[in-house]
Amino acid sequence: MSFFALLYQALQATSAEEKCTLVQDIYAHFYSLKFVDEPIFLLERPTFANFCTILPKHKVPQGKVLKTDLNFAHLLHSITHIEFSAIDLALDCAYRFRNLPLQYYFDWIEVAKEEVQHFLALHNLLNHLGYKYGDFGVHTTLFDCMQNCNILLDRIAVIPRGMEAVGLDVNPFLCAKVSTSKHPIKEELLKVLNIILNEEISHVSKGDIWFHYCCNLEKIPLKEHSKTYFKILQKHHFSFPKANSLLNTKARLKAGFTQEEIDYLEQNQLKHI
Repeated sequence: MSFFALLYQALQATSAEEKCTLVQDIYAHFYSLKFVDEPIFLLERPTFANFCTILPKHKVPQGKVLKTDLNFAHLLHSITHIEFSAIDLALDCAYRFRNLPLQYYFDWIEVAKEEVQHFLALHNLLNHLGYKYGDFGVHTTLFDCMQNCNILLDRIAVIPRGMEAVGLDVNPFLCAKVSTSKHPIKEELLKVLNIILNEEISHVSKGDIWFHYCCNLEKIPLKEHSKTYFKILQKHHFSFPKANSLLNTKARLKAGFTQEEIDYLEQNQLKHI
């Protein structure tokens, strides 16, 4: 099978185990795969719909107070779902857009492989509490965003440089919340969250590289790149979650954001740019 056929197989996988195994195999054999252009088929429903109950976002349990195993399980399940959804975001970014440099495809299958590792680490903690992915309801926010971004420049701006960058901001908030708990699993969860933060910086950095690449392809002057980014966020009605009271400036700078961009986001984020 070709690279794109394998990506589609992974996107369609009906179980989390199958998806994770396929992603790891594609990554391991990346340089021996053939790149044959094939028709692009969009998913009609997310993989997780096979084993998760889909709910409106405001009805998904979040684990706001971390005292009991169930509280922690709600929080873990919520983060686990984000990481599982992120696997598909990376796979789709490689699958849907064609005729790009080989490094582009390697970058996104590498991101998918690391999202698999995040998912498995979190799922392992969930198992320790006696739960599994699918035991609680989930939302389709990330899947819906993926479906609606059909232009490469928009896709890179909204997902790696938008939604994944939000993860950099929320991570310290989550760590602070977990740190206040006395639950025995907290230290293990903090370790996983730290790994996720460091690797997500790399993911957002890849998004930064390919965003500027796409801008250059469209002959957008360098001084207009940031303005283009903000316009795309506005076009897609991008908004920050309530947890984003502060931007993680250090992480965003590492990931390629300019201070000018960070200042603009700080001034406009509460107005939901």
